Amino acid sequence: MRELICEHCGSTVVAEDTKCHRCGIPLPPDHGKSLQKKFILFFVAVCLFCLFMIIWLPPDWSPFLGR
Repeated sequence: MRELICEHCGSTVVAEDTKCHRCGIPLPPDHGKSLQKKFILFFVAVCLFCLFMIIWLPPDWSPFLGR
């Protein structure tokens, strides 16, 4: 069970809950997956940044070429 935070009152709710136990406000149907989507977007952004840096900053091979 993943615990999340109610955006309205700040109490903890479980991903399977349909409403907050403290304030009673209905929770969005995908409130359990929002953190997962944010993590996936962050991970993809970091991977793209690393790929860009690998291409943009090629390694210096001159010590291995004997020059």
